[in-house]
Amino acid sequence: MRNRIALLAFAAVVALCAAAAARAAGVTVNATVTGGSTLAVSSLNTPSFPVTLNGDDQTATYQAQLQIVDARGLATGGGWNLSITSTQYSDGAGHTLPANASTVTGVTAGCHSATSTCALPTNSASNSNVALPVSPTTTKILNAATGTGLGRIDVNVNASVAVPANTIAATYTSTLTFAIAAGP
Repeated sequence: MRNRIALLAFAAVVALCAAAAARAAGVTVNATVTGGSTLAVSSLNTPSFPVTLNGDDQTATYQAQLQIVDARGLATGGGWNLSITSTQYSDGAGHTLPANASTVTGVTAGCHSATSTCALPTNSASNSNVALPVSPTTTKILNAATGTGLGRIDVNVNASVAVPANTIAATYTSTLTFAIAAGP
Protein backbone atom coordinates (compact mmCIF):
# COMPACT_ATOMS: atom_id res chain seq x y z
CA MET A 1 0.00 0.00 0.00
CA ARG A 2 2.80 2.39 0.86
CA ASN A 3 4.52 1.67 -2.41
CA ARG A 4 1.29 2.28 -4.25
CA ILE A 5 0.78 5.68 -2.48
CA ALA A 6 4.41 6.67 -3.14
CA LEU A 7 4.06 5.63 -6.78
CA LEU A 8 0.82 7.61 -7.13
CA ALA A 9 2.44 10.66 -5.47
CA PHE A 10 5.44 10.39 -7.78
CA ALA A 11 3.16 10.12 -10.82
CA ALA A 12 1.21 13.18 -9.66
CA VAL A 13 4.41 15.23 -9.29
CA VAL A 14 5.62 14.16 -12.75
CA ALA A 15 2.22 15.05 -14.23
CA LEU A 16 2.27 18.49 -12.59
CA CYS A 17 5.80 19.15 -13.85
CA ALA A 18 4.83 18.04 -17.35
CA ALA A 19 1.75 20.25 -17.24
CA ALA A 20 3.82 23.23 -16.06
CA ALA A 21 6.41 22.59 -18.78
CA ALA A 22 3.68 22.35 -21.35
CA ARG A 23 2.48 25.84 -20.39
CA ALA A 24 5.92 27.57 -20.65
CA ALA A 25 6.63 29.86 -23.56
CA GLY A 26 9.66 31.84 -24.74
CA VAL A 27 9.15 35.55 -25.31
CA THR A 28 11.42 37.58 -27.59
CA VAL A 29 11.99 41.18 -26.55
CA ASN A 30 13.12 43.67 -29.19
CA ALA A 31 14.74 46.98 -28.28
CA THR A 32 14.70 49.78 -30.81
CA VAL A 33 17.31 52.40 -29.95
CA THR A 34 16.90 55.60 -31.93
CA GLY A 35 19.70 58.09 -32.31
CA GLY A 36 19.02 61.62 -31.18
CA SER A 37 19.84 64.77 -33.07
CA THR A 38 22.16 66.37 -30.51
CA LEU A 39 25.70 67.26 -31.52
CA ALA A 40 26.73 70.14 -29.26
CA VAL A 41 29.61 71.77 -27.43
CA SER A 42 29.31 73.90 -24.29
CA SER A 43 31.67 75.63 -21.89
CA LEU A 44 32.10 74.35 -18.33
CA ASN A 45 34.21 77.22 -16.96
CA THR A 46 35.32 80.82 -17.38
CA PRO A 47 39.10 80.67 -17.63
CA SER A 48 41.30 83.50 -16.45
CA PHE A 49 44.92 84.11 -15.50
CA PRO A 50 46.84 86.73 -13.54
CA VAL A 51 50.07 88.38 -14.69
CA THR A 52 52.19 90.76 -12.64
CA LEU A 53 54.47 92.81 -14.86
CA ASN A 54 58.14 92.43 -13.85
CA GLY A 55 60.06 93.98 -16.75
CA ASP A 56 60.35 90.70 -18.70
CA ASP A 57 58.19 89.05 -21.33
CA GLN A 58 56.01 86.44 -19.65
CA THR A 59 53.84 83.51 -20.59
CA ALA A 60 50.63 82.77 -18.71
CA THR A 61 48.53 79.62 -19.01
CA TYR A 62 44.89 78.68 -18.61
CA GLN A 63 42.54 75.79 -19.30
CA ALA A 64 39.18 76.02 -21.05
CA GLN A 65 36.89 73.16 -20.02
CA LEU A 66 34.25 72.03 -22.49
CA GLN A 67 31.66 69.32 -22.82
CA ILE A 68 30.77 67.69 -26.11
CA VAL A 69 27.55 65.71 -26.45
CA ASP A 70 27.11 63.43 -29.45
CA ALA A 71 23.79 61.65 -28.95
CA ARG A 72 23.31 60.80 -32.62
CA GLY A 73 24.30 57.15 -32.08
CA LEU A 74 25.88 56.80 -35.51
CA ALA A 75 28.14 53.78 -35.93
CA THR A 76 28.86 54.68 -39.55
CA GLY A 77 29.22 58.06 -41.18
CA GLY A 78 29.23 59.99 -37.91
CA GLY A 79 32.20 61.70 -36.37
CA TRP A 80 32.72 65.40 -35.73
CA ASN A 81 35.25 68.24 -35.80
CA LEU A 82 35.90 70.76 -33.02
CA SER A 83 37.35 74.09 -34.12
CA ILE A 84 38.38 77.23 -32.27
CA THR A 85 38.78 80.91 -32.99
CA SER A 86 39.25 83.93 -30.74
CA THR A 87 39.20 87.67 -30.57
CA GLN A 88 42.38 89.63 -29.93
CA TYR A 89 42.98 90.48 -26.27
CA SER A 90 41.85 94.06 -25.67
CA ASP A 91 41.25 96.26 -22.64
CA GLY A 92 38.49 98.21 -24.41
CA ALA A 93 40.54 101.42 -24.25
CA GLY A 94 42.67 100.80 -27.31
CA HIS A 95 45.34 98.60 -25.73
CA THR A 96 45.81 95.05 -27.03
CA LEU A 97 48.05 92.06 -26.69
CA PRO A 98 49.61 90.87 -29.96
CA ALA A 99 47.22 89.04 -32.29
CA ASN A 100 49.50 85.99 -32.16
CA ALA A 101 49.81 85.99 -28.35
CA SER A 102 47.78 82.80 -27.77
CA THR A 103 48.75 79.19 -28.42
CA VAL A 104 46.82 75.97 -27.84
CA THR A 105 49.35 73.80 -26.01
CA GLY A 106 47.30 70.63 -25.75
CA VAL A 107 43.82 69.10 -25.82
CA THR A 108 42.64 66.10 -23.81
CA ALA A 109 39.32 64.26 -23.86
CA GLY A 110 37.68 61.85 -21.43
CA CYS A 111 34.29 60.34 -20.73
CA HIS A 112 32.05 62.35 -18.43
CA SER A 113 32.10 59.51 -15.92
CA ALA A 114 29.46 60.90 -13.59
CA THR A 115 26.59 60.21 -15.97
CA SER A 116 27.89 58.67 -19.17
CA THR A 117 29.88 55.96 -20.81
CA CYS A 118 31.30 57.13 -24.10
CA ALA A 119 33.33 56.18 -27.12
CA LEU A 120 36.37 58.45 -26.89
CA PRO A 121 37.15 60.40 -30.03
CA THR A 122 39.84 58.97 -32.26
CA ASN A 123 41.65 62.21 -32.98
CA SER A 124 43.77 63.02 -36.02
CA ALA A 125 43.83 66.81 -35.55
CA SER A 126 47.03 68.51 -34.49
CA ASN A 127 46.33 70.10 -31.12
CA SER A 128 49.68 70.78 -29.53
CA ASN A 129 51.49 74.10 -30.03
CA VAL A 130 48.88 75.41 -32.45
CA ALA A 131 48.57 79.16 -32.85
CA LEU A 132 45.15 80.26 -31.61
CA PRO A 133 43.69 82.11 -34.57
CA VAL A 134 41.93 85.47 -34.44
CA SER A 135 38.44 85.54 -35.94
CA PRO A 136 37.37 84.95 -38.67
CA THR A 137 40.11 82.32 -39.06
CA THR A 138 39.43 79.00 -37.32
CA THR A 139 41.53 75.93 -36.70
CA LYS A 140 40.51 72.35 -35.95
CA ILE A 141 41.87 71.15 -32.59
CA LEU A 142 40.00 67.87 -32.04
CA ASN A 143 38.02 65.47 -34.14
CA ALA A 144 36.23 62.16 -33.81
CA ALA A 145 36.58 59.56 -36.52
CA THR A 146 33.57 57.60 -37.70
CA GLY A 147 32.04 55.58 -34.83
CA THR A 148 33.97 57.47 -32.10
CA GLY A 149 33.26 60.53 -29.97
CA LEU A 150 29.84 59.23 -28.95
CA GLY A 151 28.19 60.13 -25.64
CA ARG A 152 29.09 62.92 -23.20
CA ILE A 153 32.77 63.86 -23.41
CA ASP A 154 34.72 66.32 -21.27
CA VAL A 155 37.45 68.21 -23.14
CA ASN A 156 40.26 70.29 -21.64
CA VAL A 157 41.92 72.84 -23.91
CA ASN A 158 45.20 74.09 -22.47
CA ALA A 159 46.50 77.40 -23.76
CA SER A 160 49.32 79.84 -23.18
CA VAL A 161 49.34 83.61 -23.69
CA ALA A 162 52.48 85.62 -24.33
CA VAL A 163 52.43 88.91 -22.41
CA PRO A 164 55.14 91.32 -23.58
CA ALA A 165 57.09 93.32 -21.00
CA ASN A 166 55.82 96.60 -22.51
CA THR A 167 52.13 95.71 -21.98
CA ILE A 168 49.99 98.45 -20.42
CA ALA A 169 48.58 97.27 -17.05
CA ALA A 170 44.84 96.68 -17.53
CA THR A 171 42.24 93.93 -17.66
CA TYR A 172 42.33 92.35 -21.10
CA THR A 173 39.55 90.21 -22.53
CA SER A 174 39.39 87.74 -25.40
CA THR A 175 36.45 85.60 -26.46
CA LEU A 176 37.05 82.01 -27.48
CA THR A 177 34.53 80.51 -29.84
CA PHE A 178 34.34 76.73 -30.16
CA ALA A 179 32.31 75.20 -32.96
CA ILE A 180 31.42 71.56 -33.57
CA ALA A 181 30.47 70.23 -36.97
CA ALA A 182 29.43 66.78 -38.17
CA GLY A 183 31.92 64.80 -40.21
CA PRO A 184 35.09 62.84 -39.59
